[in-house]
Amino acid sequence: MHEVKLPQMGQSVEEASIVQWLKKEGDRVQRGDPLVSIQTDKAEIECESPASGVLRKILLEPDVSVPVMTVIALVGEADEPLPDLAQYRSGASVAEAPQESAPTPAVAPVVAETPVTSDRVSVSPRARKKAEALHVDPSLAKGTGAGGRIMEEDVIAYAASVGSVKATPTARRLAEVEGVDLARVHGSGPGGKVMKEDVAAAAGSARPSAPSVAAAGKVPLSPMRRIIAQRMCDSKFSAPHYYVTVEVDMAAAAKFRASAPVKPSYNDIVMRATALALSEFPLVNARWCGDAIEVVSGVHLGFAVALPAGLIVPVVRDVQNLSLQGISQACRDLTEKARNGKLMPDDYTGSSFTISNLGGFGVDQFTAIINQPDSAILAVGQIKDRPVVVDGGIHIRPIMKLTLSSDHRVIDGALAAQFMGRLKQILEEARL
Repeated sequence: MHEVKLPQMGQSVEEASIVQWLKKEGDRVQRGDPLVSIQTDKAEIECESPASGVLRKILLEPDVSVPVMTVIALVGEADEPLPDLAQYRSGASVAEAPQESAPTPAVAPVVAETPVTSDRVSVSPRARKKAEALHVDPSLAKGTGAGGRIMEEDVIAYAASVGSVKATPTARRLAEVEGVDLARVHGSGPGGKVMKEDVAAAAGSARPSAPSVAAAGKVPLSPMRRIIAQRMCDSKFSAPHYYVTVEVDMAAAAKFRASAPVKPSYNDIVMRATALALSEFPLVNARWCGDAIEVVSGVHLGFAVALPAGLIVPVVRDVQNLSLQGISQACRDLTEKARNGKLMPDDYTGSSFTISNLGGFGVDQFTAIINQPDSAILAVGQIKDRPVVVDGGIHIRPIMKLTLSSDHRVIDGALAAQFMGRLKQILEEARL
């Protein structure tokens, strides 16, 4: 009898929960077959069967968090006797508990932490790989496999249907980021062409609404929310934060962006400028080690992505070696993986500096908590037309406010000011 254990996925992952069993008790499985989808504090990961045989016993039901390496199922032959299940009871109480156990207390209904989306839909590994190659969200395809499982041919068919839709390049890109099916969007442009505003409206209607007063109640902590709470408290209470803010005239950056062959986002531009500035100020690209300061050899930029269940920070590595187009593509790929819950530990660990951008939410300025072990985080506000004095005259300019949160154990005020001055200069000259 083979024990199926909740796998260890990186040193920072201590527990996880089952999202969905892809096989049921009595099903025959082959070694390497997708067996179960699990949720860590950062990502949803599909795990394979470690052995061939029959799935004899499921020991853990969905939505129960247990430590990694807990035995969650047994695979053996159909006539092979089961071992004493009592030895697994501590990690499998839900699956083994009698139905007449203590009744579930009644609570007021609450809005789910995550929307009911395609993350819960079963997608084959080949289908996921094909979807990445075709730059589509596999979960939007109609599954023709067993139990509605999405297969490779389903992704190909969906990509073909999306490709036939008339849409602007900006609308297509926004649809990729927001996970919107273009085939279901009504186009308001000439000849029914889908515009950016159409995709934004479709994405907004698909998002869950905020909890109402009638839906008040306690929302259980997800693994992600629990880790966020712990790490933010650790950072705020251990690192002496201070803040430096500059205003940046983004006129040159806007002109540069408009002339680019492949239009990058403003966040891509800020990341590129930050990488250039960090290359000149390596002490800002550093970590506190207790008895020393570690200067990181490469610029590894984390960028905050808001999810319904919380916040995650994917990492683009060695940004100093990437072009603006390379940064843009890396950010798109990681954002898509984050929103589909498919980030692996290497995708969200090892940052040396973090950028958090709330400009898209209409925020002018804010201060962010440092994402340890980094020593600084850059908070990016919206670009907004403001009256400024230029050469003695009043002009309207597109101004963006940037605020650097620094760990004073590593970065002194003068260093933070010099770094922000250089970052401002790079952006205002648009030498990217």
